[in-house]
Amino acid sequence: MPTAPTIADGGAGLSPRPRERLAHAQRLRSPADFDEVRRVGRRAEAGPFTLRVRVRAEGSRRLGVIASRKAGNAVLRNRAKRALRELFRRHPDVLPRACDVVVVVRRNFAEFTFAEIRERYLHAVKQAAKQKN
Repeated sequence: MPTAPTIADGGAGLSPRPRERLAHAQRLRSPADFDEVRRVGRRAEAGPFTLRVRVRAEGSRRLGVIASRKAGNAVLRNRAKRALRELFRRHPDVLPRACDVVVVVRRNFAEFTFAEIRERYLHAVKQAAKQKN
């Protein structure tokens, strides 16, 4: 019986069309921004990744993904980042209107299917949103 493709297998449907990319304003870029989210953000463990959410007073939703070499080779790290950006882009309604999200990819990320990653992402976002600062 065939199993569902995992992220390591190339995970079908992960490549966004050019017009579906995250806008420049939706990406965390500054090391100071990453540090601030990691320092004061609400944390949620999700197995293949850790997610932190920091709610801001105003602005848009922004995403930063950290995938170190511990998470695998360059191909696996890039697939993980693409999958997480796609989830962030497809499910904006589960996040507060103005927030920063940092996701740290773990080494077992490639063992999960896209559907499992999606389920864990949505659960982790809801879990982080419930926490009090």
